[in-house]
Amino acid sequence: MSALQDLVDRAAVADVVAGLAHAQDDRDWTALRRLFADAVHLDLSAHYHGSPPTTVPAAELVELARTTLEGFDSTHHAATGLVIQLSGDEAECRAHMVAYHHVPADPGVTDHCTMRGLWRLRLRRSGERWLIHHWAVVRTAPWEGSVGVYELAAARTRPPS
Repeated sequence: MSALQDLVDRAAVADVVAGLAHAQDDRDWTALRRLFADAVHLDLSAHYHGSPPTTVPAAELVELARTTLEGFDSTHHAATGLVIQLSGDEAECRAHMVAYHHVPADPGVTDHCTMRGLWRLRLRRSGERWLIHHWAVVRTAPWEGSVGVYELAAARTRPPS
């Protein structure tokens, strides 16, 4: 691989990681879907959900993101410190992640939470694009605020009974 192609590939992978943060905050589910391979190995075992790693269709992953995030008034995902390793048509990226989530709450109830951790991504070149086929979210620090805001946000999007 030439040095120029290495730089081009690193920039393309970094754009995918930035796109992952922006698409969630912009609630642009079409843009989010374009970042993923058809099936994604999702690992949230070291995150709030604690669910075991699983492989999901990309459309299901986007729907999970949509239903999780739409109840929040605002979110802010910041991916920094990217370390990208390339090997032909495969790439691995580790990024520091800070994710802030806010939902209105009654007075005296914590209305936000912040997660600090890592995104561990594996990507594959597909034609001219890099697509995520593995996404691990790893919390590396205590929560700030309250994880209860996830339930508050979910309650805002549930249909009335």
